[in-house]
Amino acid sequence: MTAHDRNRETHLPINEVFWDVVQGEGPYMGRACGFIRLGWCNLHCPPCDTAQTWDTSRYDLAITCPDTAVAAAVDRLPARVRMVVISGGEPLLWQRTPAFITMLELLQGRGIEAHVETNGTIAPLPSADPYVRHYTVSPKLTAMGGGDPLKRRIKPDAIAAFAQLATAGRAVFKFVVADQAQLAEVAGFAAEHGLEPSWVWVMPEASDTATLLERQPVIASAAAQYSYNVSTRLHMIAQCR
Repeated sequence: MTAHDRNRETHLPINEVFWDVVQGEGPYMGRACGFIRLGWCNLHCPPCDTAQTWDTSRYDLAITCPDTAVAAAVDRLPARVRMVVISGGEPLLWQRTPAFITMLELLQGRGIEAHVETNGTIAPLPSADPYVRHYTVSPKLTAMGGGDPLKRRIKPDAIAAFAQLATAGRAVFKFVVADQAQLAEVAGFAAEHGLEPSWVWVMPEASDTATLLERQPVIASAAAQYSYNVSTRLHMIAQCR
């Protein structure tokens, strides 16, 4: 066992831990929560707003995502935090490590609901899944995932696993779209993979509030024609993290 492997017994690359915010997107939008953002990703999406977690051409990940003891990360969360979103990067890259399981166990031991935000390329393992209350799955279609070939960003077996979780009310599929053409691509993807409309959430692509407010009515109206759920970006409007 190498020193790197030994470190994974207790440490993960953590970009940031923060709290006293609300979940800004999807079915839990508006709920008070904390975040643990892990480093590294298996995709390279040009529009990504957390490139500091994976883009080694622009960032030194040893600095932006230092190996951190998961116990120390969880200990930072105040007692009032009842829900934590584990994000990235791609957090499920680490689900085979003892440190990832330890993190989930520590959250559960404090009565904290664990939610995972994932790109949907890696199916949850039985060792980790029982600790997770909810998955927000964001498959990367053409506009968002153009930095990688289709076969890398869409894994049918993993999508099927998350669809099973959606059937049990434990997962949704969230898509970021800028226009009706991109929404039509979402509809094609949903049909191909047998996703129920009630599992699908769409929200406008936007890097600022003005763009968000401009696109929201168009996306909402178009999404309603497919019976999809619509999310905004509440954290952007509320000017919180």
